[in-house]
Amino acid sequence: MKCVSRATDIYSAVWPLHFISRIFGLAPYSLKPGAESAKCSTFVTCLCRTWSILCIIFVVALEYFYMTGIIIKSSTLKHKVTSILFFASMCSCSIINIFQSLIIIGVKLREILHKFSEIDQRFSSKVYRSLIYKNTSLFFTLQFATVILVVIIINVLLIYVSKGYLTFIHIFSAFFLSVPALVNCTAILHFVNLVLLLRNKYKYLNSELESSALSPCNITNSEYCNTNYVTPIDTFRMKPSFNEQRGYRYYSRRQHFRNLRIIYSQLHDVALLINSTYGFSLLCATVWMFCSVIPTANNLIEMKPTNIYGHIITTVLWSIYYFALIGIMAMSCSLAVNECSRSPLIVQKIMLRDDIDSEVMKELEMMFTQFKAMKIEFSACDMYRIDLQFLCGIISGSFSYVIIVMQL
Repeated sequence: MKCVSRATDIYSAVWPLHFISRIFGLAPYSLKPGAESAKCSTFVTCLCRTWSILCIIFVVALEYFYMTGIIIKSSTLKHKVTSILFFASMCSCSIINIFQSLIIIGVKLREILHKFSEIDQRFSSKVYRSLIYKNTSLFFTLQFATVILVVIIINVLLIYVSKGYLTFIHIFSAFFLSVPALVNCTAILHFVNLVLLLRNKYKYLNSELESSALSPCNITNSEYCNTNYVTPIDTFRMKPSFNEQRGYRYYSRRQHFRNLRIIYSQLHDVALLINSTYGFSLLCATVWMFCSVIPTANNLIEMKPTNIYGHIITTVLWSIYYFALIGIMAMSCSLAVNECSRSPLIVQKIMLRDDIDSEVMKELEMMFTQFKAMKIEFSACDMYRIDLQFLCGIISGSFSYVIIVMQL
């Protein structure tokens, strides 16, 4: 519980995320940096990779038995096609996510966390560490517990509605049928939480910029002169002459803004790395969720009079679940992009002040140019952007499908 409740760095903060991912075969690698990673047992690494391969085999077998045992018994051709589309897309997405974790995600994720750690070293303030990682691990744990519980409950309810009764075997089968969906959800939440961590760091950087915009020029910190750290600005009095004091204050502010530029560049690198790592997974996830919404809408349209209220409940729950996943993806990406877009505006406010030295103004002009050039966005293999506009497109496409099918 100590690791869950008191995260002190990026590695302890994402430990619950890594643990849940390892259960579903999505983390056959170690998060430990550099030298510590070399000391990890080879046996444990091989065991985790074997577990991931077994998870792939299990999903393939589950897809085969579902296709041959359940879909063949479907009453109409439309129901067969939509059911095959739903389950094939879900299992294919799960297999791709696990396969990617075996090949590329482990190396790139360690690089992402290493860059986060470097940024944390520049944000040396204890206030920063207490804010950025406060309850992060606990939030991840509750997040995954909620998702797992919701998926299993919906699957159990679906079996109860279709069969009319419930046994232990039905609950057991509902858990097995939930595995591909849980694998996909874990991969999506992995991406979402990394984006939210990125957004929090942009947010703290913007708060540093805003404090610079509001604080007088005679407020500075001696640590800027000799270190590369970004810390809260404290009052600093110097015994030398007035000109020396003023020169030192201007130098401190230039160093402060330069350090913020370095951090912004590092955050931009992290954003590009996250996008390149999870781009194909996002493409598979959006295809899966859209292919899942279609059978759900089709079941609602072709609903039988028997137990109609139960079918309505399960259909509404599945629809809310899929749209919630898409909404979480789009919302997290939009929050990070919007927070990044705030930085040039804050720099412009600082440049409007009258008490800024010409050298500091040059640093601010370079900062503004850099911030405008280093914009971020998240996309699925550069095919389409993941943002709120994408969410609106998915919702409008789903409703258009329902309206068209109802008129046939």
